[in-house]
Amino acid sequence: MVAKNRQVNRGWEALMQRHPENTRRCYEDSCNAPTTRQSGRVFPLKGKPYKGAWEYEVTKGDRVFYVPDKEQLKVVVYYAGKHPNPSPTP
Repeated sequence: MVAKNRQVNRGWEALMQRHPENTRRCYEDSCNAPTTRQSGRVFPLKGKPYKGAWEYEVTKGDRVFYVPDKEQLKVVVYYAGKHPNPSPTP
């Protein structure tokens, strides 16, 4: 799992401070099975601008958005933090 940039990394670190257990579970799930749906918690985003992107609900108000890269066996996180509206694009 890698952060797209420093801002995303800061968002991830803030999530770790606020909700360490949930963020750790997000990390483990995203590393082990990034494209496995979990009802209401992990799902792919719909629409052309979000092709390949997934959303992980860390808490009711916090989200992680990522794009799994099966070839390089990594997950690129492009947003981590408070639930944005609309969802950010990769």
